[in-house]
Amino acid sequence: MPSSRPAKIAVIGSGLMGSALARAFAAAGHDVAVWNRTSSKASAVGGGTVAFESLTKAVSGRELVVVSLSNYAASFEVLSAPGVAAALSGTTLVQLTSGSPSDARAGLAWAKEHGVDYLDAAILAYPSFVATDYATVYYAGSRPVFDRHADTLQSIAKNSVYVDEKIGAAATLDCAILEAYYGGSLAFLHAAAMCKAEGLDPKAFFAQKNSFLGLISVTADAAQGMIEKNDFTGDQCSLNTHVAAIEHIVRLSQDARISARFPKELLDNYKRAVSVDLGSQELPAVFRTLTQD
Repeated sequence: MPSSRPAKIAVIGSGLMGSALARAFAAAGHDVAVWNRTSSKASAVGGGTVAFESLTKAVSGRELVVVSLSNYAASFEVLSAPGVAAALSGTTLVQLTSGSPSDARAGLAWAKEHGVDYLDAAILAYPSFVATDYATVYYAGSRPVFDRHADTLQSIAKNSVYVDEKIGAAATLDCAILEAYYGGSLAFLHAAAMCKAEGLDPKAFFAQKNSFLGLISVTADAAQGMIEKNDFTGDQCSLNTHVAAIEHIVRLSQDARISARFPKELLDNYKRAVSVDLGSQELPAVFRTLTQD
């Protein structure tokens, strides 16, 4: 959907994600300049964008500059090129390069030093999802700066979520969601491997997807309230009972001669909580041991 006012935007980086972002901005009616170290990649973006060989010229006079590079080191290297910081002065830099909260803080420090408004952002989407209902972008930084560009930023994701004034907040939330995703993915892949090793068609396990997703959802809801109250008592299922269940999973894995590394790691974390007298409390009590050195 086009925003109410066309904006002058530059996108730094013409990889798969950068190209998708640039085309989405252009499709929404914005004036989009693109730049890449390899100029042929910038020229190949198309979709109504204009490629520049000079980064300084690409970002000059742009109200919004979006960076989408492989990492923050590459971003700092590009932004430190002669004349770039001066050309960016007075504009808003949106850092969409994946990184950590400490990277975001370093980015903000650089921006303040050079008179640049700064938003740190994290996109939860594949390039093909950009500008669809499946894309979410999290933003952190100055709320007034975000609000000033909110309509324009919806060109790449209608679900544009302002997280917090703390500049590392978007990266923190992104890492948290991805950890849950990667950890959960490894868990269900290991579960499928257990089934196959025991001669059970993994399809039987995947057919029960709603069962294990439902358990995760119920536990997450319970954990939220318990963490807020710092109270992990309950009468549903003690941590001791969960530890016993995980021990069965470790045995099955060992008996079936598949990797037991993942369930052993689970067991170690849960047993650590039991060792500090949390065994009679509910499963989310493990949180207490994860927030300690």
